[in-house]
Amino acid sequence: MHGKLKCLLFIVCSLFYLPSYAQHSEPTLEEFKQKQQWDAKLELGNALLNNQRITAQNRTVIYAGLADTALSSGQFSDAFNYFKLLEQETSGSLLPSEHFRAIKMQGVALFYQGLFKQAITQYTRALDIAKINNQPLEQANLLNNIGLVYFNMHKLVATLDYYLKAKEIYEKVGSEQDKSDILLNIAGVYTRLSRYENAMSIYQDVLKIFRKLDDNLGIALVHNNMGVVYFESNQLDLAMHYYQLATRYYLSVNNVNKLATQYTNLANVNIILNKVELAYEQAQLAIEYSLKIDNKNLELTALQTLAKVQLVRGMLDEAKTNIERVFELLKEHSNDRIMRDGLGTHALIEASRGNYENAMQLHEKYNNELRKLRSDSIVKALAVLEKQFKATQLNQEIKELKQDRKLQELKMHQRSQLTVFIFVLLFLVIVTGVALYRRGAEKRAKQYLAEQVAQRTAELQGVAQELRAANDVKSQFLANVSHEIRTPLTAILGQTDALINELYEPESLQDELRVIQRHSDHLKSLINDVLDLSKIEANRLELNILCFDIVELVNDVHAMFITQAKAKNLRLILDNQVGNEFYTKLDLIRVKQILINLCANAIKFTHAGQIIIALNKSEQGLVIIVKDTGIGMSSRQLKLIFECFSQADNSISRRFGGTGLGLSLSQQLAAMMGGYISVQSEYKKGSQFSFFLPCAEVNKSQSLIETQNAPKVNKQLAGRVVLAEDQPDNRRLISRYLRSMGLEVIAVENGEQAVEQCLKEYPDLVLLDIQMPVMDGRSAFQLLKQCGFERPIFALTANAMSHEVDGYLELGFTGYLGKPIDKESFYKALSSHLYSAEDQPTTKQNEVDMSDLVISFKQSFALESETITQHFISEDLDALQKDSHRILGAAQMFGLDEIAQSAKNLDRVLLRRSQKSSANDFKALVDTLQSVLKKYNES
Repeated sequence: MHGKLKCLLFIVCSLFYLPSYAQHSEPTLEEFKQKQQWDAKLELGNALLNNQRITAQNRTVIYAGLADTALSSGQFSDAFNYFKLLEQETSGSLLPSEHFRAIKMQGVALFYQGLFKQAITQYTRALDIAKINNQPLEQANLLNNIGLVYFNMHKLVATLDYYLKAKEIYEKVGSEQDKSDILLNIAGVYTRLSRYENAMSIYQDVLKIFRKLDDNLGIALVHNNMGVVYFESNQLDLAMHYYQLATRYYLSVNNVNKLATQYTNLANVNIILNKVELAYEQAQLAIEYSLKIDNKNLELTALQTLAKVQLVRGMLDEAKTNIERVFELLKEHSNDRIMRDGLGTHALIEASRGNYENAMQLHEKYNNELRKLRSDSIVKALAVLEKQFKATQLNQEIKELKQDRKLQELKMHQRSQLTVFIFVLLFLVIVTGVALYRRGAEKRAKQYLAEQVAQRTAELQGVAQELRAANDVKSQFLANVSHEIRTPLTAILGQTDALINELYEPESLQDELRVIQRHSDHLKSLINDVLDLSKIEANRLELNILCFDIVELVNDVHAMFITQAKAKNLRLILDNQVGNEFYTKLDLIRVKQILINLCANAIKFTHAGQIIIALNKSEQGLVIIVKDTGIGMSSRQLKLIFECFSQADNSISRRFGGTGLGLSLSQQLAAMMGGYISVQSEYKKGSQFSFFLPCAEVNKSQSLIETQNAPKVNKQLAGRVVLAEDQPDNRRLISRYLRSMGLEVIAVENGEQAVEQCLKEYPDLVLLDIQMPVMDGRSAFQLLKQCGFERPIFALTANAMSHEVDGYLELGFTGYLGKPIDKESFYKALSSHLYSAEDQPTTKQNEVDMSDLVISFKQSFALESETITQHFISEDLDALQKDSHRILGAAQMFGLDEIAQSAKNLDRVLLRRSQKSSANDFKALVDTLQSVLKKYNES
């Protein structure tokens, strides 16, 4: 009893609060617009329509939204009903565009249901409105749609008539897409008429246009139609291939309408190929998809195909049921082609069931339809001839009438009047001709101008696209290089910090230093790759051709990577098919650089299995193959691997590292030696890189001669050198290098002093820093040349960009030496211009002690901080820039990377003459100097 009272009380309370809740949760038009699912949108739309306060305009919006959603969801019957309501809600004066669209879209909804006659009626109504409103493009679209309906009804004469009318309009006002679509439809007519060559030619042209427009749906339609051509011409393998291409796309976008057709086509091919079970499954899928969208025409085609498959499988009762269903549907949805094919299939089914009398009757009907088809073709051909004859006869009658009228006019006019008339007529003809000519010229000029503007616009768009792509490549490259630089730099700084703070075991000191050396070598190799690529692009890289044993070189590379391979549990196999030795003349360093890059990539991208380094002979020389069982690459990725700053995809750099320069640089180096690198790869199965080298085997003695002629160790040099360097620690360090080579050094701190010493002492060689106070390196060089100084002058600077180096050489400098100093290249550059002092070798230059110079440089940080602070406060940007450049050069020389980076950042900002933006970089440099000085004092 208490339970019933509680229920009644709950119901009363619910009724009491119901109006308030309903008012609070009343649906809105904005909520309706945001709904995408058909069921939810239908429910919300009906709720809005039942509201008596809704306006006529909002009702129009709701009908249009429901109709569009139903059409996109495959609810074609509902779509037709709501487009019908939208038509009733609008008119030619009230929302005319929506009124026109409602009528046209009713035709679309009916077409998708296979109700072709009704669809033509609605399309024709919409076409009349488009003609009245002078909408040529809409007229062409509707003509195309009507032609498509007739095509599906197999009424090819009417189809072609409407297609040609639409094509004529598209040629005037249509887009490239419109012209391609109508050509595709016309090609379908040629296919039905067995004009396969004509159809295929159109398909090939249209396919190129669709690919250019990136129209995947159009490409799929072309593939399907090409499959039809190959099927009807009995090229079944090609038909199957193109049907499958189209099917894959329709599956990816879930196009139910097209999938019904595709599975019917595939089933028909597989019937002929005797793949009955597969054809049976595909025919059932075709029926399933046609029922899903309630398209009777597609259901007709699928049922007929299923009946044929069931006949082959021996399912005679099911086949008979389905073919009878076909003829029932044909009563409402006429299709001459399906009816003829259905009669043939029905006759075969009856014969298989033993009903030979029915089979013969059906076969006779089938033959009658074929004869009727031939008869119709003859009648249509005669009709065309009759039209041509009547047109010719009418033209002849018109010509005779004109001649009679002209004769009467000649009799009516007098000679004088005729003369005046002819004169006036000639005058008018001339005026009209001039006017027409000018109008034509203006029209041609406008058309030419429009074409030029369109062409220029397309070119600019292409250039813009290329620039955007180049900017993306640059951004990705900078990100990769930044990552690659920071990785070894982090290890170097970490190890250095550990050594400074004595966080290591004394017996492991050598190991700790080797870590720093290994990462420094990697950093140097990365920068060299960038500079090598810059030299190649500037056509300044020169090869050093030597005679060497390439077998020994490959063995060295194999030994170099064997430890890395074992660390990853990989087998590194060397397959030598050349012999114990093979001496040839190539650039040994570049060949080794290429092999190291290929092997490093193979180990980097291989997680399990093996890597084979194979050395073989070829007709032109040698081929070195590096084959791995790694991650492999797809065909799309293979197109990118040799492009500059690019890897197979962007995820590679995130997972494995790298700048994307290695393979591009290797390919260019190989090309410089007359060879090339090719690649074969399969995704997730591995890759094979083949390095082809055109070379011939030479005598081993040539290698021995070159080896004997090559200098083994550096010898002492003789001469006097002027060194101009504004940073005192740098000046002392370089002076020490020079004296260790046996040279006499005159060290100065600016360009003015350097000119003075050169003209006074006339040294054997001059080293000029580029950025110095009082007078910079460029000005000092130009002044020396004006004074007739002819001795070698080298640019000595930390600016290592290729365009800057080119600038120094174009100015006339003998050469360029970068900072920090590379001892070997430094000695080589100087020894090429100075004489050897003695025959005894020395290695002092490799044992220069810089510890006291580093200490002196660090002790100067307090004075440096005070100097740059004064220049910053006084806003003397020139002096501040020279301070930062001086500190940058010294920090690079002594390996103080943290200070070098801060000085470099400030130097770059000051070169742009921006005091405001340089404040942060100035503070960072001062803080870094004080921090390093503090650590030094504490130690």
